[in-house]
Amino acid sequence: MIEIVYDNYKDLLALGLLNEMIELLRMLKTEIMKIKQYKLIFLLIGLMFFQSCNSQTKNGTDWEADLDYIYKELSQKHCNFFTVKSKKEFAEGIEKLKGKKLTGIDCALSLQQVAASFGDSHTRVNWGQFIDKKQMLPLYVYWFKDGIYILKTNEENKKILGNKLLSINQIPIQSIIDSISTLITVDNQALVKKAIPEIIPCVQVLRYFGIAKGDSVELELEDLTGKTLNYSLQTSAMNKSNRVVVISDSIPLCVQNRGLWFSDYYSDKDDVYYLQYNNCWSRELEIEFKGTKNAAEMLSFQEFEERIFTSLQKKPIGKIVFDLRYNGGGGSEQGTDFIKKLAEYSKQNSDLKLYVVLGRKTFSSAIINAMDFKKMTNAVFVGEETGGKPNHFGEVKRFKLPNSEVQVNYSTKYFKRAKEDLNTITPDVLIESSFIDYKNGIDPVYEWIRDQK
Repeated sequence: MIEIVYDNYKDLLALGLLNEMIELLRMLKTEIMKIKQYKLIFLLIGLMFFQSCNSQTKNGTDWEADLDYIYKELSQKHCNFFTVKSKKEFAEGIEKLKGKKLTGIDCALSLQQVAASFGDSHTRVNWGQFIDKKQMLPLYVYWFKDGIYILKTNEENKKILGNKLLSINQIPIQSIIDSISTLITVDNQALVKKAIPEIIPCVQVLRYFGIAKGDSVELELEDLTGKTLNYSLQTSAMNKSNRVVVISDSIPLCVQNRGLWFSDYYSDKDDVYYLQYNNCWSRELEIEFKGTKNAAEMLSFQEFEERIFTSLQKKPIGKIVFDLRYNGGGGSEQGTDFIKKLAEYSKQNSDLKLYVVLGRKTFSSAIINAMDFKKMTNAVFVGEETGGKPNHFGEVKRFKLPNSEVQVNYSTKYFKRAKEDLNTITPDVLIESSFIDYKNGIDPVYEWIRDQK
């Protein structure tokens, strides 16, 4: 009888030598049958193969090692990860994932659910790298004050444009929101309203939560007359060449300049100087923190600021609007310096009225600038509640899990801007857009400010 010794059967299997092993077993079959042990040997081979396959994903990722790594790194590198839940609870959450046979996006989503429950919306597992664009529904939806509406789809599904989403595969939209919200650190409902529409089209996520099974879903919709419609929607591409959109009667000012980091517009008729600040970044900050390589292509905040104060000197301006509703953050310093100067100008021109516009996308450094306005000026705050909190973690750094290379964001600093630990900044005047406002091309926030005497 020939004796074969396998020093490292896992390595052999991982190198694709299973076929050679099987062929060798066939050669040994006669000897094996003589001692009537073939059942045991084949059982052992099967167990070996099963263990090897389940210790790794299809691409060879060792998730268990990654789970150990994220536990160690977040515990050590985050400035204070355990403010809401304990280190013991973090360890327990990680251990529960080890007991599950998860690969790829399912493991990343599970890990994000654990991270999200620890109360820092800046700390997250970036599962987006696992998204397959071919497994996306051709949908762009937005959450208005009267529901979630379809604003974009592709040509073949244009029938559903402008409809309100009631359910997916007979699961009510509120139940879907509750499930998907476990992927989010729910500081407030504004964050949920921002994130849910972005995630709903992803069939991989819908399958993870048991909302979908295959590549198609059954939508229950409602049109503007209240009539309901059941519609089967298949994953398919939506791009510039085949995309159809809800046509508005006009385009509000806040939408016209969303693609710019910052912009200004003066309306003599409305007596409004409208400043839109969409990104806390600039050419100057790029040079300071990242160098000159890409800086020349970026907008200069210094030039923007000079233009504003020149306009204030030369034009009869009764109202200044500083719109932060689309600003997700960046570097707060330039905004703080500008607000100090504007506050001084406002004190010397007591007839000037200041308005600050907030929204669900106001986050991170934009929150700091909003709090600057609160401390330094008598500005009236208008719009929606903010996604970010006045007191929050920030100054984000990143590391990658060694095997899957999933990027993990974590906070290195805690910012305290308010005595109370508020979950959001609530505007003085709460104004939310409806779908009809959108369709009519109306920004109800601007309309309200314009009409103030």
